[in-house]
Amino acid sequence: MQVPTLDQHEALARQLAEALARIAKLEAAQPDWLREEEAMSLTGLSRSTLIRERKKNDTPLVITDSGPLRYLRSSVEAFNEARMLRKTTLRLAA
Repeated sequence: MQVPTLDQHEALARQLAEALARIAKLEAAQPDWLREEEAMSLTGLSRSTLIRERKKNDTPLVITDSGPLRYLRSSVEAFNEARMLRKTTLRLAA
C-alpha cells in the first residue's frame, strides 16, 4: 500500500474543498419550492401516497396556500429524514 505524501494530501484536501464549495453553490441555486413531480422524485413516493402523506396532521410537508401546488424543499428533506428515522427505529425495535 502506498502512503500519500503531504503534498498529495494537501492537493486532495484542496480538491475536496473546491468540490464542497461547488456543491454549496448548486444547493443554493436550487429553488425553494418544488413541483409535485420533483417532490415525488425526491421522496420516491407515488402521487397518491404523497397526497395522503401531506394530509396527515403530523406531516412535516409544507405546501403552497394558493396558486400552483408546490412543496417547500426543506419540508421534503425533513419528511425524508423523519421517514428514515422511523424506519431505523422500527428495525432496531424488531
